Order: sequence, then C-alpha cells, then structure tokens
Amino acid sequence: MNKKIAVAGAGISGMSSAWMLVNSGYSVTLFSKAFSPNITSNKAAAFWFPYHVRNDKRAVSWSLRSFEVYKEFALDATTGVNMHLLKKVIPYGQNESEPLWLQFMPPGNCRILPVEELEKGFSKIYEATVPLIETQIFLPWLQAQLEAKGTKFVQKEISDLEKLSNDFDAVINCTALGAGKLCSDEAVIPVRGQVALLSPLQGSHPIYLDNDTPFYIVPRKDAVIVGGTYEEHVGIEETEPATIARLVKNATSALPHLKEQQVIGSWAGLRPYRKEVRLEKEPNSNIVHNYGHGGSGFTLSFGCAETVLELVNELIAGN
Repeated sequence: MNKKIAVAGAGISGMSSAWMLVNSGYSVTLFSKAFSPNITSNKAAAFWFPYHVRNDKRAVSWSLRSFEVYKEFALDATTGVNMHLLKKVIPYGQNESEPLWLQFMPPGNCRILPVEELEKGFSKIYEATVPLIETQIFLPWLQAQLEAKGTKFVQKEISDLEKLSNDFDAVINCTALGAGKLCSDEAVIPVRGQVALLSPLQGSHPIYLDNDTPFYIVPRKDAVIVGGTYEEHVGIEETEPATIARLVKNATSALPHLKEQQVIGSWAGLRPYRKEVRLEKEPNSNIVHNYGHGGSGFTLSFGCAETVLELVNELIAGN
C-alpha cells in the first residue's frame, strides 16, 4: 500500500490503532515521549469492563469488538491475556445503580447467582467471563509484534500535529491527557486512580468488582491489584498512604484470605477522561483523533482502533 501513517501516543489506544493499521497494510511510525513500562497503560488493572462510558452508545460496539480481539489473543498464552471469571458484587446495604453495563456484555456471558450461592456480605452477585490483560506482559508483547511487522517506534513528544501531518498520509492522535493541551480541548480532564499492590496469590481467583464504590480486586501474576479511587481534576500522579491503607482494609474485609498477603507497593495513574470519547477526523485535514477513553482504555481499545482504520481508509480513498 505504501501509505505512511503516524500514530502519536504509545498507550493502549495508540498501540491498538497501530495494530489495526499495520495489519491492513499501512506503514506505521509510532511517536511517544515514553513507552511501556513507563506509561499510564502499564498501571491499569486492565480487565475488560465498561467504566464511565455507559452513556456513550458508540461504546457498546467498540467494547464488544475489543472483547472478541482479546478473546483471540487469549488463545496464545504468551500474550498475557486470559479469559477470567469476574464477580460484580452488590454489598448489603448498597443500592444498585441501573445496570446499564449489561448491554455491553456479549449475549449469554453473564448470570446472576442464585441466593444459595451468594457469599457473605453481598446481596447480589453477577458472574461473567471477561478478558484480563496482564499489562506487564501484553504491552511488551504487542510492541514486539508491531516491530516484527515493520512498525517504527520513535521516542519523541509531539507538540504540533499539523507539522507531523505534512510528512505522513494520515496522523492518529492518541495522546490521551496530552490531547487537552495539544488540541486546546478543555473537555479532557485528569482522573487520578490509586491502587495498592499485594503479593500474588497461588491458584485461580476471580476478579471482584464493586464499581459503584469503586472497589476492585484483580489477581495478576505479578501482584494482586486492589483499587481504586476516582479523583476528578487531580493531576498529581502520586499515591497517598492513608488512601492505600483504606483500600487494603476494604479488600481484607471483603476477602479475609487476603490478610495473609503482603503489601508490596502502590501505584497512581491519571485517566484521560472526557464525557464523550473523541473519535473523529479533523475537518479539512488528515488528522484522526482517538482520545478521552477515561478508565475504559483497554475495554474500548481495539473497537476504537477499528473505527480509526475505517476513517483512515476513507481519508486515503478520498485523496
């Protein structure tokens, strides 16, 4: 095809966009000020679940498409992706918000546990099997796959998309929080998430999620990730000891067996939140925007990337 595409940003949105483009025959150069493991995407708990995107109806098809891509990746153990049991819990005394998330689930992939199967402390539990993406394995794997397919990785912070567009047939803007300044888009805000890391568990354990609190426990190979917080307009990427202690207490109260695990660290990451994901072609230009995914970056990633590919195909065909 010989058409050159620039992707700005090496988080999951940029990497998945590059994946779709490269596999469709485009020549891709990916620019970023940092790469895995030194990016926010590496700090994500990264299990598939629609988080703070349920009012954007486009996100349903994006999420379902991503689900299918991750399901394919899960067939290869080297990817760091596996299909994992998730329990979405409603604690006693907590009113359940309208379960809009159910429309994002693949048909037949979710059930409500009967009363006799409920665990202590919960008034309702949903069970589903979802992709769990071990970011510390998956992102390096994905980068290696892209490099093998000829993708160039350039460590450089992009400060002007229009200048970049002069050298490429299309530019994909996946700069996450950086898009606020880059595009003068005040709708993009930082949302800090703090998590505690416990020593890894032996055997298989489900993901626990109470997203109304928010609260989640994600068993990975390198650690049990205990989250989380949702702090809008907080742009400091640091953890607070009192918050981490509270998260650990919540986890051990919900799952007493976690008291045996050691606290081995903590993380803070800044989600690039926007009320609506910006996924569109910039008028009268060759720039396609793909940012503002908030806490659903991995969940939306490959679905959004497929839309990016469609927009690029239209752009190239029109030139």
